[in-house]
Amino acid sequence: MDIQVHPGSASVSKSVSHAQVRNNSDRASESKVSVDMQNRDEIDTVPPLLSQELDEEAGQYKEDNPVFKEDYEELEKAMALIQAFIRKLQAQLSKLMQSVQQRRLQVQEHEEAEVLSDAVLVEHIGLKQYRDSAKVDEIALLEQQLSEYKQLEADIRVNMIKMILAERERLEELKRKGKL
Repeated sequence: MDIQVHPGSASVSKSVSHAQVRNNSDRASESKVSVDMQNRDEIDTVPPLLSQELDEEAGQYKEDNPVFKEDYEELEKAMALIQAFIRKLQAQLSKLMQSVQQRRLQVQEHEEAEVLSDAVLVEHIGLKQYRDSAKVDEIALLEQQLSEYKQLEADIRVNMIKMILAERERLEELKRKGKL
C-alpha cells in the first residue's frame, strides 16, 4: 500500500505563544489605525478652488470685506453646484460607455438570475441599431452638456480671480492714498 503526501496538503503545526499572537494583533491594529488616520487626513483636506495662495488671499479678503465675502461665497456655491453636475454627468457618461457585457456583470444571488444568464438572447438587428444610435445620441448630448458645464466652471473661476485681483488693487489704492 502506497501513501502519497502532496505538498501543501499536509500542514505542520508550530507552537505559537500567546505573546507572539498578541504582538501580531497589536501590529495589525496599529497599521489599521495609521491607515484610518491617513484616510481621514485625505478626506479633511479640501482641494483648492483656484490655488492654495489665491484661496488663502480670498479668505483674508472675506474676513475684511463683507461685500467681497457675500459675492465670493455666492460664486463658491455656484462652483460647488456646477462641479456636482459635472461629476453626475461624468458618471452617466461612463455608465453609458460601458459595453453591454460589462453592465450585465453583476453579482446576483438568486437562482433565476443564473438561469437567465445561461440563455442566449436573440434580438432583431433593427432594434439593436436603433438602440445603439439612441445610445450614441444620448452620449453626444451628455458630452455637450458636460462641455457647457465645464465652460461655466471656467467662467466662474475667471470671475473669482477677477474679484481677488480687484480687491487687491482696491487695497493697494487705499494704501497709496494713506487710508489704510
